[in-house]
Parts: sequence; C-alpha cells; structure tokens
Amino acid sequence: MNKAIYALISLGLLLILSATAQEFTLDIFGNANGDDLIDEEDISYLQGILDGENEKTDLSDANNDGKVDENDIDQIEQIIQGTESEIYYIDAFGNSSRVKHPLERIVLVYDNTAEIIRILGAEERVVGVDSEGSSGAIGKYPTYFPQFIQTASIGNRNDCDVEAILKLHPDAIIIGTKTGCPYLEEKLMGSDIDVVYLETWSKGTPSLFTLAYMLDEVDRALEYQEWKDGYLDMVAERVATIPEGERVKVFVDRPGNTTVVRGSGYSEAIELAGGINIAADLADSLRVDAGISSKNTLPPVETEWVLEQNPDAIIGLSWNGGYEVDDESVLKERYDEIMGTAGFGETNAGKNGRIYVTYFINTLGAGDHISVLYFAKWLYPDLFGDLDPEQVHQEYIDRFQNVDYDLKEHGAFVYPPMS
Repeated sequence: MNKAIYALISLGLLLILSATAQEFTLDIFGNANGDDLIDEEDISYLQGILDGENEKTDLSDANNDGKVDENDIDQIEQIIQGTESEIYYIDAFGNSSRVKHPLERIVLVYDNTAEIIRILGAEERVVGVDSEGSSGAIGKYPTYFPQFIQTASIGNRNDCDVEAILKLHPDAIIIGTKTGCPYLEEKLMGSDIDVVYLETWSKGTPSLFTLAYMLDEVDRALEYQEWKDGYLDMVAERVATIPEGERVKVFVDRPGNTTVVRGSGYSEAIELAGGINIAADLADSLRVDAGISSKNTLPPVETEWVLEQNPDAIIGLSWNGGYEVDDESVLKERYDEIMGTAGFGETNAGKNGRIYVTYFINTLGAGDHISVLYFAKWLYPDLFGDLDPEQVHQEYIDRFQNVDYDLKEHGAFVYPPMS
C-alpha cells in the first residue's frame, strides 16, 4: 500500500484503537506533533509553527538542517508519499541519525529485529544475519527462523565481521541492541552502509514503526498494531473493573536472586495484566540507601523481603525454553527451583498453587502483548475464562511471523501448561 493511501486511512485506524492502546512517540524527524505517525496532521502542525501559532518540537525539523521552514513541509510530504531519499531519526543512544530510503538490502542483528522484519513482510530484503555467540543471535534459532538458515553470516554481534558485511553490499545493518557490533560505524567509515541502532528487544513497538518507515511498510505496521491493541484493549477494559484492593500482588522471580521494577518491560506486562508488582518501587529505595543516582530496573532482592510482602502470585522468569525447545522439563526445573526456595511455599502464592514460570523472551520485542495475555489468564482466570493465550500466540506465528510452527507440538513457553 502506498504511503499516500495509508495517510488517508490512518485516522480511521486510530479511531478504532482505544485510549488504552500502548502509546509511544515515533522518533522520526517530521513527526512534528509528537504522535505515532507522520501524516497530514504533522504538516498542519508545522504550518502552525511557521505561522507562530504552535511551539517548535524536537522532531519538527524534518530534514534535520537546524531550522524549521518550508523545506520541512516538503520533507514531510515526501515521507507521506514514500518518495524521500533519506530519513532522519533518533537512534537507541538518543542521537539524531540518518538512513537512506527505502532500504532494499539489509543485514540484521538480534532475534527481536528479525521478528519485526517478518511482521513487516520484508524477509526477502535480508542478505545477512548474526549467527554466532550469545543468546539472541538469529542464526541460533533455525526452527523459528527457517527463512534465514541459508542467509550469509556476519558472525558474532560482539565483534561483527566487517569484511563479511562489506561483501554483502547492504544498504544498512540494523542492530537491535546498543551493545551489538561495537565501533561498527568507525569500521565501516568510507563505505555507503548505514548503521541503524534500535532497541528492538525493549522498545518493540517504537522500533517496529521506525523500521516500517525505513522499509516503506507502514501499512503492515498499522495492520499489526491494530490486531495487537485489540487484545491489549480487551485486557485493559476487564481489569479496569477490579478494585485496587482486590488486585493480585505479584512477585517476579528473576534468576540470580533478582527481580524487576517499574520501568522494565516485565513490570509493565504485570501492570497491564492488572497485577501489582510488589517490587515496583524497590529500586528507588535501594538507590537512596546506597546513594546511587542511576536506576537499576533489575535489582537484587532478599528472600526475607519477599516473604514479608507475602505475594499472591509468583511468576518466575526462565532463561531456558522458547521455540527451539520441545521439552517443557526445562521450565519445570525452574519451577521446582522456585518452589524449593525456603518460605515460598508458605506465601499466599505457594499455599494457593499460584507459582508460574514463563520463558523470558515472551515479554520482549514487538510480540510483548502475548505475555500480558498469559499473565492476565494466570492472575484472573475467572475474568479471562474465554481467553486462550496460546491461540493468540499461534495467530501471531501464523499471521505475522510467516513460519510453519505448531505450538501444540513444539516450544516451551509457560509452566504449568495452560489447560
């Protein structure tokens, strides 16, 4: 679909989405009014700036030349039509960056990045992937990413193979984490290859739309977001009926005697599902006590503190599991570990059989809403009696990941299994 067409229908699509949908700012210059799309409203807002009626915004300088003028209106019109030759955006480090448009040949780093590319239907543009090293390398998941089995490798994301990248002649390399491919921009200096850093693992939806503009696939992003927000809105509407005093108190047990606090994707998923993360503000108190200025969203936690809070439910994160594993015993091992923690059996969660385990990746990336559905079903089984999270998960795989994968036969994502 041409951008001119989606610009005409975007208002209608947005009216379908309720106020409970996930909100974000599209960090592309030209998004003058600071919402999640670039459309005619941005032209109107920018004209208001030129007429002295609106305040200048951080993203109103569409061509990033240091001034806001008629040329920025021209750039926005080109973005809407899909005819711009380059896009300026805010990268994972908070810096303004430039990328050529549209991207026809791309190299991908990090599995969450590959998931977004499949949502956008741009798999055929991928000419290289990371395939070695730590968890998250695309090539390490041949069952889930069969499209990329024969794709050229650029090695380990901790030290990406520059020679391999150059031989592929990509327009850009898209890196889904700030720590990936260190110093790559310097190493590629003099080439015509753009390096795009986005936090696809922790900011799935914003990254989805940023890449949609770079790839000229905004219509696909809108279709996906409408589907996703339909489920999130349903959850929000139902949990809104639960009085604050009756909400389930949840402890998230992260491996290594750590937990999650407000500001992490894990905590957000608990909150969206209607739960109360008992450790939501724990990092603030620990920071004050230690005299630390920065916030750790994955702080250490003492068992005694958890027992004092007496959570109604415990959700454990497991590093093991996922699409490449068919044996749920890896999740049961984590479950048994949590059950064996001294005192946990005497908490409300332990007494009432409300200890659960989820594969950690469920809560990350563009498909993060799937974990919200599993959590909502766990926390409020009566309220969500008609919800089948696994069915939604399967729809995500079939409709938006374009891969032949049956969750009834493969994968290990939650424990105990949902009946």
